[in-house]
Amino acid sequence: RTFVSYLDFEDWRSQANAFEGMAFEAHGYRTFSEAADRSIDALAANVSTNTFRLLRVSPMLGRDFVPADEVPGAPVVAILNYRFWESRFSKRPDIVGLNVHINGDPATIIGVMPPGFDFPNEFSFWMPLQRTGDLLRRGPVPGAYFGFLAFGRLRPGMALQQARAELETINRNLEAVSPATNRGVLPVVQNWSQFFIGPDASVIYGSLWAAVWFVLLIACANLANLSLARTIGKSKDLSTRIALGASQVRMMRHILMDGIVLAAAAGIVAWWITKWSVRAWAVATASHYLVLDYTIDGSTLAYLVGVCVLSASVFSLAPVAKVLQFRVVGNFKGDAFNVRGTTQSLRAKRLGSVLVGGQMALAMVLLAGAGVLVHSLLNIVDGPTGVRNPQNILAGSIGLPSAKYKGPASRLQYFDQLETHLKAVPGVEAASIATAIPVGFGSLRSFEIEGRPTPSDGGDAVQVLAAGSNYFRVLEASAISGRDFNGADQMTGVPVAIVNQSFAARFFSGEEPLGKRLRTTDRNGSGEWRTVVGVVPNIMQGDATRQRFKPLIYVPFRQQPAGRTFFLVRTAVPPNQVAQAVRAEIQELEPDVVLEDFRTLKASFAFDRDSMDLAHAEMGKEAAVAPILAMVALLLAAVGLYAVIAHSISQRVKEIGVRMAIGATQTDIRQMVLREGMLPVLFGMTFGLAAALAVNNILRSQLVGISPYDPVSMAGAPIALILIAVLACLVPARRALSIDPAVALRHD
Repeated sequence: RTFVSYLDFEDWRSQANAFEGMAFEAHGYRTFSEAADRSIDALAANVSTNTFRLLRVSPMLGRDFVPADEVPGAPVVAILNYRFWESRFSKRPDIVGLNVHINGDPATIIGVMPPGFDFPNEFSFWMPLQRTGDLLRRGPVPGAYFGFLAFGRLRPGMALQQARAELETINRNLEAVSPATNRGVLPVVQNWSQFFIGPDASVIYGSLWAAVWFVLLIACANLANLSLARTIGKSKDLSTRIALGASQVRMMRHILMDGIVLAAAAGIVAWWITKWSVRAWAVATASHYLVLDYTIDGSTLAYLVGVCVLSASVFSLAPVAKVLQFRVVGNFKGDAFNVRGTTQSLRAKRLGSVLVGGQMALAMVLLAGAGVLVHSLLNIVDGPTGVRNPQNILAGSIGLPSAKYKGPASRLQYFDQLETHLKAVPGVEAASIATAIPVGFGSLRSFEIEGRPTPSDGGDAVQVLAAGSNYFRVLEASAISGRDFNGADQMTGVPVAIVNQSFAARFFSGEEPLGKRLRTTDRNGSGEWRTVVGVVPNIMQGDATRQRFKPLIYVPFRQQPAGRTFFLVRTAVPPNQVAQAVRAEIQELEPDVVLEDFRTLKASFAFDRDSMDLAHAEMGKEAAVAPILAMVALLLAAVGLYAVIAHSISQRVKEIGVRMAIGATQTDIRQMVLREGMLPVLFGMTFGLAAALAVNNILRSQLVGISPYDPVSMAGAPIALILIAVLACLVPARRALSIDPAVALRHD
């Protein structure tokens, strides 16, 4: 997985027998430009030349990588992502052989991957991996790229645990040979879903799967109740058919076909709703770092057909059982007080109550689960960031054309001018730049403090951000001790650094951080020693849960300019009043600049899925879907309860008339209806609450800052259920109160 040493990977590939093949990947942002065109910062990957063959996919245009492409000094080549070919080149057919520039170097496009292919994330293009620079370093290499990833395809019959044990054995041997770089370093071996979604992938998608089936079962219970009532209402008609010679099997087939026709009609509607909603969901949850295929294909249709047939069979069971109990003579008489008929009616009523109770239990589980998931997501979105009034800060990423800005000097000149221009915009209080915005991820690097032993295993890795001189002023997080960056912190000046409170507390506990020296490790090895000149308040950075402030090191942007840069502007007026002026200043200063993710920091905190890790991004999707399913379940359960009570009242018109004739008040009738309706609801809630406690415990690993037994969620679910159930009972109760006793007594 990430931060794998390439030399370790080569040893794995040559010694491991558990895999058919293994490959390596390193990704990050690359500048991409065509001749006489502006450049963009594109997320791309360098991969082993056998990567696509190992994944069993080939380019739809051009050729695949070959071993000669990864020889050091070989011409730079690239294979494009289909979407990048479509958006950047409008699917031009002569794309193969086109000459471009990548990171300022000449390169040739040799192919285009088929649509829908993204690996390991949504990258714009792929290039062959050449054994140079970081790849020749043994041990963890944090800070070199976003990450190094090794992956392989297991041989048939080989279990994941066997592969894990084999790689651990190889790494222990490497530790014995190279203790300085491999001590304590063991590979984390995961299957596909565990790596890309998280170790709890089965919990996330299993929970959603169960929730969907809960809703389906509630719908089936509704239809079973309605179908049962319909069958009872048609009992004379069915008895006539049986008396004329129709067999019970034929009657059951007739009922089953009615159910299948109804399910088929619902399935057709569901198909079109699904196509629209899935398309909208894919757009709404799009992320560069996790690409899921939501394509609706033949297998989806087959699944839908299977669900329709299964549903029809399930909700037809109750009326079919009723047909088996028909007594032709009793049904012809239509005697409401026929003992056999009364027994059958009581059984049907009890069955209806059981189905209602089951619906309420399932709805209870969904409501409680949705409650804790939403609460957990809010803990992330509304978690502390250390930034004051983020709604008054505009931010965005800037990509400069590499052809014009080839070195750090030209980039620094542009950003110096940009800060000056942005400060001059009316309504702007302060402006600065940084290599990441708060909450996002910085560059993970190892570091050492002067006078202390150097960690050998890369264990002391922290995030490092390069920031402009007004960065902390923009965030309103001025130094607690020491100073902020200033104009003297130039490339030729004394190397300095600022640390946050978490860093000072963890690594300088009981000491004065100011004046201490430290240095970080980047792709070029150990950097220069930097003097700590300030300690600033904690600002959330790189914690997907937004519950913990991690140690951070800040360096002056002028001393360590980066390729991908963000600007931040604090406004004294509503940001929308200056947004256009800010955009105009950026584009006027450099017409070919690429401006992305331009919005307020508050909006970024709420909607930037790429600031979360993959597991919590998927948890966010789960938390978004769960309330929808819970509301649908609650609505279906309420409709089912209403239908049962309404049918019961229609069958008890004469009884209600008798009660009212002998002195029953409206309150008595209302209480009778509520008692009949709420009894199965309360039983269902009791069982549902017990089930919800068990289900929520399964969700424990997905929750952030909240107990699976959160009292607010666990109390809110039954309250919501009771309120909806009471409303569902009051509507038929009003009908019962409107019955005229004289008319009711004549009712047949």
